[in-house]
Amino acid sequence: MNSLFELDEQLIKLQFEASSREEVTTYLAGRLEAGGYIKSSFLPAVLEREKTYPTGLPLAAFGVAIPHTDPEHVNKPAISVATLKEPVIFHKMGSPDETVQAKIVFVLAISEPSKQLVMLEKLMTLFRKEEVMTKLSHMTSYEEAVDVLQQELNQ
Repeated sequence: MNSLFELDEQLIKLQFEASSREEVTTYLAGRLEAGGYIKSSFLPAVLEREKTYPTGLPLAAFGVAIPHTDPEHVNKPAISVATLKEPVIFHKMGSPDETVQAKIVFVLAISEPSKQLVMLEKLMTLFRKEEVMTKLSHMTSYEEAVDVLQQELNQ
């Protein structure tokens, strides 16, 4: 399979208890850094970018967020995902004055600008699948979460 990015159980945290967007983003970036996917400059760049270009997206059932930054901070492509016990507030993409209660956070480590659009399109397609997203938000099986995400995003 020719995959766009790496995704394994080490990059996923289910039912995470985070109190802020910074906490969940820091945790997921830590997972990426431990796996060698990103450079140490990634997290500060993501947090800074989020201030100017927020990534919260309201969906039908709940919100999601897709924090990411420039490819120069990435060693190899991957996605780190957290489902949250309780949503955290992200500012809304395109409308920074509005907020989104994000229940799932996808930290994107994209190494090639040409693949960023492809990945965002795949995520948007997934986000429109309300049943899959709701199922994902309640999962407790890491194996099942990896299977669903691989099936939806890496085809």
